[in-house]
This record gives sequence, C-alpha cells and structure tokens, in this order.
Amino acid sequence: MTEIDRRPVRLSAIVSLGAAAVAALAAILTASVGGVVAGLGIVALAPGLVVGSRRLVHAGGVVLAAGMVVAGATGAGAAAELFLLVGTAATVVAWDVGQNAVGLGQQLGQEAETTRAELAHIGATLVVGGVTVGVAYGLYQVAGTGQPLPALVMLLVAALVLTTALRQT
Repeated sequence: MTEIDRRPVRLSAIVSLGAAAVAALAAILTASVGGVVAGLGIVALAPGLVVGSRRLVHAGGVVLAAGMVVAGATGAGAAAELFLLVGTAATVVAWDVGQNAVGLGQQLGQEAETTRAELAHIGATLVVGGVTVGVAYGLYQVAGTGQPLPALVMLLVAALVLTTALRQT
C-alpha cells in the first residue's frame, strides 16, 4: 500500500498564487511601498502552498492584506480606489483558495480527483469577490467625495463583507 501525498492540491495552489500576484500588482499600481509589502506576502504564502502549512498560508494572507493597507495609506492616483478594492478581493481569494488547497490535500491527498470541488470553490469565491468589489466601488462612486479616508473605510468594509460571506459558504 502506498503512502498518500498530503501536500496541497495543485489547481487551487496555482490559483492562490495567481490571486496573490494580482493583489501585489494592485498594491504596486497604488503605491510601490505597498507592493513591496504585498510581495513579502507572496514570499510567505508560496512555501505554505508547497508544504501544506495552514499557518504559512494564513501568514501570507495577513502580509498581503497589510500590503493593501500600506498601499491605501500611502498611495494616490486616478484609479487607486478600484485598485485597492480589486487587490483586497484578490488577497482574500489567495488566502481562502490557499486554505482550501491545504485542506483538500490533507483530507484527500494531492493525487485525488478534486478538480470539480476546487473549481466550485474557486468560482464561488470569485463571484463573491467580484460582487463585493462592484457594490463597494458603486457605493463609493455614489457617496464618495474622492477623499482617501473614505476610500480606505470602504476598502475595509468591503474586505469584511467578503470575508464574512466566504466563511458562510
């Protein structure tokens, strides 16, 4: 009998890293210092997705989120608010899908056929993230004054709503 490989499943790990890259790019486009911090989040996230460490995946998500906060606090620009919302949603996607990759790997093994379950989870996460970004940006455009502080507050509220919705699925 062969040993089951308990490392994270590949598809979700790749999607998680891709979402982390989107978050880092959004942070860079808003403020380069935020991009540097978000890049450190990828450095923490990637090993967790290789060895199957929930703690490293969680730490990577926290550092990515810190990168978005730093970008929001130091950046400005024509589309900074939208970049921050997309980057925050991508951060939550990277964290959530990464946690799912580790969990599926631990429960079923890396070689198990999990593609349908992974695609369903990824799709639901992306839909919730997209709707959250759309609603938050729409509210900002309707009620916002263009000041950086309201943008940061909307960003944090959107992240909270997204995280709550993902935990309920």
